[in-house]
Amino acid sequence: MRQIHLMCLFGSVLQTVNTRIHKTENFCFKPHCTCNKKQQSAICTGLDYVPHVPKFVKKLELSHNNFSDVNISRWFLSNITKNDIQEFQLIGNSIKDVENDVFVDFVSLKSLTISDEKQLNVTSLCSALVFVNTTHLKRIHLFSNYWKDIPFNIFKANSLRQLTSISLEENQLATFVFSNWYTELKNLKTINLSENNIIYLILEDNVKLLVEKLDLSRNDFVRIPTFCDPMNKSKVPKLRNLILNGNAIRYLYPKCFSCMPSLQNISLHANRLMVLRNNTFSELPQLKHVFFQLNYQLKSIEPTAFNSTSLISIHFGYNNFRFDKTNNNNSRFNAEQIFKHSPSLQFLDLTNNYLPSDKNTLGLMFGHLDELKYLILQSVGLKELHPTFFRNLTSLEKIILQGNYINSWPTETFDNMRSIKYINFRSNLIHALNKSSLSKNILHQLEKLDLAKNPFTCTCDLMWFRNWVRTTKVNLSLDFPRGYICNFPAEMRGRLVIKYNPTPESCEPTNPIIVIAIILSSFAMTVIIVILVAYKCHTYIKNYCYIMRLHRLRKQGYLRLNNSDDFEFHAFVVYCDADREWVHNEFIKRLENEQIKLCVHHREFDLGVPITENIDKYMNKSWKVVIIMSNDFARSDWCQWECDYVQERRRRQGKDACVLIMLKAIDAYHMTSGIRSLLHTTPYLRYKKGIGEALFWQAVLNTLRRPLSVPPMAI
Repeated sequence: MRQIHLMCLFGSVLQTVNTRIHKTENFCFKPHCTCNKKQQSAICTGLDYVPHVPKFVKKLELSHNNFSDVNISRWFLSNITKNDIQEFQLIGNSIKDVENDVFVDFVSLKSLTISDEKQLNVTSLCSALVFVNTTHLKRIHLFSNYWKDIPFNIFKANSLRQLTSISLEENQLATFVFSNWYTELKNLKTINLSENNIIYLILEDNVKLLVEKLDLSRNDFVRIPTFCDPMNKSKVPKLRNLILNGNAIRYLYPKCFSCMPSLQNISLHANRLMVLRNNTFSELPQLKHVFFQLNYQLKSIEPTAFNSTSLISIHFGYNNFRFDKTNNNNSRFNAEQIFKHSPSLQFLDLTNNYLPSDKNTLGLMFGHLDELKYLILQSVGLKELHPTFFRNLTSLEKIILQGNYINSWPTETFDNMRSIKYINFRSNLIHALNKSSLSKNILHQLEKLDLAKNPFTCTCDLMWFRNWVRTTKVNLSLDFPRGYICNFPAEMRGRLVIKYNPTPESCEPTNPIIVIAIILSSFAMTVIIVILVAYKCHTYIKNYCYIMRLHRLRKQGYLRLNNSDDFEFHAFVVYCDADREWVHNEFIKRLENEQIKLCVHHREFDLGVPITENIDKYMNKSWKVVIIMSNDFARSDWCQWECDYVQERRRRQGKDACVLIMLKAIDAYHMTSGIRSLLHTTPYLRYKKGIGEALFWQAVLNTLRRPLSVPPMAI
């Protein structure tokens, strides 16, 4: 029984220990460590030692810890070497030195990254790499450490013979030497030396690099490094990708690419190239892709610059190259020859260059590209599309015309594109699409048509397109329908095109005969109304014209002969007794209410004085003479005498001295020669009661107040 009891007690203790061990193995040292079981990773920061990490961790990053006072050794990393660490990263830990045995226990290590360790003694690291105790290590990344120099034999150890990738980017290396022992790295595929200060890349004699990708971007190369040995054979026989972006290379010649028999991709973005010479790439028998963007200093492309039967794609965007001008009387390029010698070309990107819209240039440029499948003409300044542009692009599947100034195109423009699947007209000036914009065959084979961000005019001209987008299975871009918005007319601005809903009746075409009939009827009605108004209101029209002409002539600045202030009366009134009632009750009353002082014979003449003397006396005291005429006026002898007297005054003081008012029209039977002469030589006003009467009184007041220097006009 005692033995059984002891056995049970021992089992319980063993189970407890196993549980604690299991918990410890899966414990993540928070808050300094962040663990992810799914990704089998952990990141530890802010420590001065290396803690235990969960057993599942295979990817460990020690980032921004304080290891400056610590000797980084095998013992220092002992808490993690019990794990099956496959990826190990040391980033910004202020490490100064590492011991030779530091990586001995990382028997499963596949990837080693040391970054932002600016104080690290690279010589001690070189010694430590010699003692790496694994054949699994494939990748070493030593970037952003700002080293100015590294030992030439840093990767010489036998334990590194399985490396496939080496990265030394973002350091400060000025020269890099490939020694003979690099030939032993049979599995090395990629070397990254970007973002250094390298001017010279040296490959020692008998070196054969078996790399497939060499990244030399953002250094200080002024010419392409040579990869030929003394026997003019290649030192990089397997090199497929050469990246030289962001250097200071000015010129390219065919010999620049000698001894690169396997090169397929060459990237020359953001250099200082000025001319592309003939046959630049002709020495590269397997060349497929040329990346040539952001070369703003490029001035000229010689006719056979892209001579390559193997070339599949040209990325020529963002060079600001003008395909329309000449330079120093020499052509910048030859439109017919530029792509003629690239018969296998399938991809062409000309984004952010300038292409003319004339009928010939683009037709010649694309005339030989019958294998082209993808054409990018984004933001190239195109205003028109002529059918000749794409006539020979029979294999084209995708065309990007985004960001130009295109508003329409002939129906046959895309008809020869028998394989077209995607057309991008985004951000142009397209107002509407109709049934004839794209043929039925093109619409049937299209899979995607992007017309977003265009200023659509939501009128009846858009009805066909509105109906088509509602029913089509063609992909209309990711931002459909919100990218398809009405811009005109003003009341429709901001509304979605698919929500434009005019009635069918409002968009039916109008019969031209009906339109002509309506126009002619409206014109005839207008003429009739004008004639009736002129007939009924001719008196008022004359009075209005009289006032307007007086106003215009007053501004011309005639000299004044005298002023009303020099006289006792503004005007002497001549009328017959038959018109007395209107003169007294209407005329005199209205004018004297306007502060016009009138001389009327029954009120002003002196008693006992002959009438002729009174007329002469009081006319001389009056600034002007008002004559109110009618048939009764024409029959009166005294009125005729006064008219003759007024004629004399008019000859002396001008026609402004008289104000003639036709109260009632004088018929031909009573018309005398004196009155006729006065009417022909002096403007007069017609009185008519009713509409326009206010205009008459305003004309009388303006005439009486107008200086004698302003000549009146005949009405």
